[in-house]
Amino acid sequence: MFPQLNEKYGVKFEKLDAAKHNRKDFDCGVNALNVYLQQQANQDQKRNLTRIYVLAENAKIMGYYSISGHSVSRDTLPNDIKVGGYYEIPFLLLGRLAVAKRYQGNGYGDALIFHALKMTAEIAEKIGILGMIVDAKDDDIATFYGKFGFKRLTETKNRLVLPLSTIATLL
Repeated sequence: MFPQLNEKYGVKFEKLDAAKHNRKDFDCGVNALNVYLQQQANQDQKRNLTRIYVLAENAKIMGYYSISGHSVSRDTLPNDIKVGGYYEIPFLLLGRLAVAKRYQGNGYGDALIFHALKMTAEIAEKIGILGMIVDAKDDDIATFYGKFGFKRLTETKNRLVLPLSTIATLL
């Protein structure tokens, strides 16, 4: 399901390193995602607001995603994943995800999601979270996330949730 990553040739997942990774040439076709990576991601990471993970071939960024802590109101969760006792439920937020245009359509978006899901499962072993949240930019992107089992929250059109139980079945 996921493309083979050949670390022998320098293709691997890494935390964004502004001194190593070439951010200025990244182009996914969405200006807001390009500008975020080029101008804001490193600052957000330094301030501990998020972590940026890149899929890179040496210095060339093929794709990236951001991940950070977040909470969601219990009342907005789908009925099949509601939990009692707490009003705010802890999740990880998959904030941004983008694949450079030249790599799109080859499964690298799936590989980025899979890496983020593995990261979420690892973090869930260390701290209490219920799963992952994502804000899809539009219905097409929401459909992309839906193929992994993400479900829409009740009060927002494109905010989706994926519980740890579903993540475990995907991994």
